[in-house]
Amino acid sequence: MLKPTVKASEFKKYGFKRCKGTLKESECYYLCVARGCKMLFVSDVCFAVNDWDKNDPRIHKKANCRYKDTRTALDIVYELIKADMLKSEWE
Repeated sequence: MLKPTVKASEFKKYGFKRCKGTLKESECYYLCVARGCKMLFVSDVCFAVNDWDKNDPRIHKKANCRYKDTRTALDIVYELIKADMLKSEWE
């Protein structure tokens, strides 16, 4: 499992959007990954790669929206690890 090494709000620099319907204190963000229909989720304590679920109340309804990213989920995760924003839980 991967964990963030920085505050979740730092992920906005990489295109992550604030989750809908969450309290301001609960910092959580997501990024659409149209290639493969994945959603990357990050909070101050966890990072996850989820399958796209249009019924998830935290995100918008269409996977191929204007916020989509053309990279794959793996490309993005790799960039975040290289930028020291994510680390392995086992380290």
